[in-house]
Amino acid sequence: MEKHTPPEKSNLIPDKWNNRIHDFEDLSKEFSNIRINSYQICKYWFKARNGQVLDNEDTLRYQRIVSILKEMSTLMEEIETAIQYNQLKKLEIFEKVRSIIVDKWEIEADKVTPLANFVHDLGVDSLDMLELMIVLESSFGIEFPEQISTTLLTVQQTIDYISQKVVTE
Repeated sequence: MEKHTPPEKSNLIPDKWNNRIHDFEDLSKEFSNIRINSYQICKYWFKARNGQVLDNEDTLRYQRIVSILKEMSTLMEEIETAIQYNQLKKLEIFEKVRSIIVDKWEIEADKVTPLANFVHDLGVDSLDMLELMIVLESSFGIEFPEQISTTLLTVQQTIDYISQKVVTE
């Protein structure tokens, strides 16, 4: 197989072109270590072609792989950002809910945890829960339908419900 020159210059193609695997080693280093289930795509691609002469089709295939990995990297960053934003939002909601509970019933703040059960851990009765729902509706600008409010047994369930409603409304 004879050596080919690349169809066009790209930052994914090395300056020296001699169709050998070592020419690709410096390409897209930031993407060569991306793992999918501990599987390094670029390194495996090169390993599978060890000792082979690479043609233009191989180069284009590798460019597509790197392009896809770049897109995946961007998506992974966006997902990570969304997760962090959601966690921060839930933390802010928790702090506000805890503050309301502490102020309303004079409960120690350290007892109001996400896992705290309103009845068993915080000693809240049904009338207190109704009052809490009214205050939370006002504070967050959302509604707690009766069929929902009766299912919210813990602080975390309440935070999750508020988080869903605040995001979607």
